[in-house]
Order: sequence, then structure tokens, then C-alpha cells
Amino acid sequence: MLHNLMSAQEVLEAHWDGDVPVRPIAIAQAMGIQVFKSIDLGCSGQISVLDGGEVELIFNDGEPLVRKRFTVAHEIGHFALGHLSESTRLFRDEVAAFSSKVRDPKEVQANRFAAQLLMPADALRLAIQQGGKTISQLAEMFRVSEVAMKFRLINLGMLRG
Repeated sequence: MLHNLMSAQEVLEAHWDGDVPVRPIAIAQAMGIQVFKSIDLGCSGQISVLDGGEVELIFNDGEPLVRKRFTVAHEIGHFALGHLSESTRLFRDEVAAFSSKVRDPKEVQANRFAAQLLMPADALRLAIQQGGKTISQLAEMFRVSEVAMKFRLINLGMLRG
């Protein structure tokens, strides 16, 4: 079930209902990815191509909500960005993979994808235009961590670092 590469924006255009917060599990399922939760996964999340070609995403249900949402979006990123292949059939992500200090290019790309998926630029701009919201209020609205929201606003040029 490997496919053409898709940006976060293309995934949003194809599978997002336009509501905030973005629902990453619904998007994954719309993309044909089987999603499961586990409390004994031993990592934050993983995505793999099974022998029959199906794609399976498993996330750690024991983590905080914002972590679970980011993990699912991050794993969708591995899939959409073409990181899975015949030779690389599994990405297993420890909590450290989501850090701003991570240097592995595929993990950096998946983190950027997750931020773009969970905090669409146009939706963020609209939320800000509708009233002076704090980083904390925006983070709550989009159901992401305050750290993720701050990085996204900086990357969009909406906040100075």
C-alpha cells in the first residue's frame, strides 16, 4: 500500500473535515491506515507495512492526549512522506524522536509534517484574527502542547523566537 508522496497540506486537502482540532486518527483511517492503541507498546508510536501491504499505525494510549495526537500525526508523516519502503517497513518512535533536538532527517521531516497537520496555517491565522489568543489558548484549541504551538507560530513567522 505504498503510494505517492503527499505533503501535510495535500493530506489536509484530501482528508480533513475542516474542524479544529484536526482529528489525526480519522485522517489516518481515511488514508487507509489501520490505527490501533496499545498501553504496552514500549515506545510512543510505530508505523509499519505488513506482509499483505496494509499499513498499521500503533500509538501508546498511556501517554497524555497531546502526545498521542502528535504521535499519530508524526507516524502519518512517515507514511505520507514516503519513509516506508520495501526495505524500510517499520518506523518505531521513542519519545526522543519528537524533541526539537532530534537530528535524523526523517524524524525532523515527520515532526514538521505533524505540526503542519495538527496546526494548519490557515486555521491558525483565522483563530488569531478572531481574537487575541495566548499560546496556551491556541494550544488548547488545537489540542497540542504549548511547546509545539510556540514552535509552529515561530515557523510561520507569527511569533518571534
